[in-house]
Amino acid sequence: MALTETATQIKITSPTLHVTIWFTIFVFVVIVVMACFFKVEVVARGQGKVVPLSRVQVVQPEFDGKITAIHIRNGSEVRQGDILVELDTTDAEAELNTITAEIVRLRIEQARITALVSSIDGSDIQTENFSRETLHAFAESTNAKHDFYAEQARLLVAEIDDLQAILSQITARISTNERSISVTQANIDRIEAAIDIQTERLEVAQELLGQGISSRSAFLEVVEAFTALEKEREVYLRELNQKRSQETSLRAERRGIISAQRSLLLHRKTDIEARLMTLQEQSRIAERRIIAAQLTAPMDGIVDQLKVFTIGAVAKGSELVLSIVPEDQDVEIEAIFTNDDIGFVEVGQLANINLDAYPSERFGFLVGVVSDIAADSTEVAEGVWAFQVRVTPEARKLTNGPAQFALRPGMTAVVDITTDKRRLISYFFAPIVDAIQSALGER
Repeated sequence: MALTETATQIKITSPTLHVTIWFTIFVFVVIVVMACFFKVEVVARGQGKVVPLSRVQVVQPEFDGKITAIHIRNGSEVRQGDILVELDTTDAEAELNTITAEIVRLRIEQARITALVSSIDGSDIQTENFSRETLHAFAESTNAKHDFYAEQARLLVAEIDDLQAILSQITARISTNERSISVTQANIDRIEAAIDIQTERLEVAQELLGQGISSRSAFLEVVEAFTALEKEREVYLRELNQKRSQETSLRAERRGIISAQRSLLLHRKTDIEARLMTLQEQSRIAERRIIAAQLTAPMDGIVDQLKVFTIGAVAKGSELVLSIVPEDQDVEIEAIFTNDDIGFVEVGQLANINLDAYPSERFGFLVGVVSDIAADSTEVAEGVWAFQVRVTPEARKLTNGPAQFALRPGMTAVVDITTDKRRLISYFFAPIVDAIQSALGER
């Protein structure tokens, strides 16, 4: 018993034990003090990929076409405007030539109609200079060296000749009618002069009859002659009115022929103008097909995902033929963050970018800044929704001593965004606070 008490007393009073206890207490106090003052970063982690700032450009034909030449292959460096793939333009060129030829012919015909209508409106059709002036106006307004011009010129001459022939017939009938009117008017004048004389005879015969000098038979002969002259005058007057009506009708017929010819020409001109508008639109489409047959590089870059390799194969419109990855362009990181973290991510926060191609333990990491957060979530897997966040790196190359490693589009990375800083002590008290809140709460 005595030996046991002595041993216990010796252990308690050991200097080494006292130092150990006080050292342990000191370390604990230091840890607690450090936990109260030191902070650690709270990060949101997401998976991302390096993408060019101007995005990968896709090249696709606007129309279906047979491939006639392929000037590139995967990995080829191209400059903006370089021809990458050529499609067959035979059909488009043939269509354009047909449309162009029809447009030229219609414009020559339009010029012929315009010249003829202008001449009809501005000069006398039956003059000797009408045909020459119209042909001159036609030649001045179109390409007189075209083969179709000669055909239209002959047609114009024929139209003028036909119109002048018809109008000449009507003019001849009008002239004949006018001469007939003159003859009728002369007869009326002659009869009226005779009536004047016969009126005096009638008055004299009536006086002689009243005096008994002349017989009634002689008086009646004078009356009969007077009446015959009046009736003859009435006949000529009706004939004169009829001929004047005929003249009016002939002149109206002449105006009608001119008006009908003019209306026919203007109607054809309207049809030509409508057809020209349609052909011009078709011409623009054909020209665009010819231009679009050459697939050119939209920007400087490297060819990727080339889908066509066979000359003579058919490329479908709007289908991907190849893509251009921008070269020497600024890049950014597109990362996906879950709903658990996105609520704490804000534009302007710093982020550490750890590239899978260059392990951070050996090569370090890049620092970036959050530049954009998607306004809506995207379904990344069935029932899993996440937000896309874009991070702009502060440098385009990862530096490790003297060596530099460029960021290439397509590289994957882990992005850690610093969302907050917490004191270490809060991690010790968090379970206690949570337990107290759970204990005091009522379910």
